[in-house]
Amino acid sequence: MATPVEAVRSYLTALRDPESLKDETAIAEKSAELESSEDVIKRLELQEELRDLQAPSLEAAEDEFVMHAKAWADEAGISGEAFIAEGVPAAVLKRAGFTSVRGGRKSRSSSKRSGTRVTTEEVIAAIPTAAFTVKQLQNISGASAAVVRKAIGIEVDAGRVAELGTDPDHSGPGRAPTLYKKS
Repeated sequence: MATPVEAVRSYLTALRDPESLKDETAIAEKSAELESSEDVIKRLELQEELRDLQAPSLEAAEDEFVMHAKAWADEAGISGEAFIAEGVPAAVLKRAGFTSVRGGRKSRSSSKRSGTRVTTEEVIAAIPTAAFTVKQLQNISGASAAVVRKAIGIEVDAGRVAELGTDPDHSGPGRAPTLYKKS
């Protein structure tokens, strides 16, 4: 388990450079283990482990950040706004326990755009582990429907998000929304 400062540093680094999550040493070790294994079941397990190492998820770093960020920030005198300025989505900060975070979705009464836009990277970082719809991700991230759809498209194309079909529990007017889930 990471120390609080390591958890914060790792997540902030991963937001800027998701490739930084790759552990090249672990990948090399797992590849060598796969090369020398003759047991077909063990090889399957190693293939899966290698696949996970080669395409690490931001989710684990985010979970560590959520666990430690608030206490560390309070001790270090760091505000939620400073994290927002470094690209941490408001939804992640709220999960971490920050209560006075400005950012994310603006109230409906505000008809003018504020100039702050939520990036596709921020939307991707806000993707939940449970099944979600475009509207739900829009509410979590504070992004427009267009940006959310673009982010989902990027993740679907990369194989990190799967389209599950329409929501079988939909009972309201109109078409049932499409459900998505992290792969």
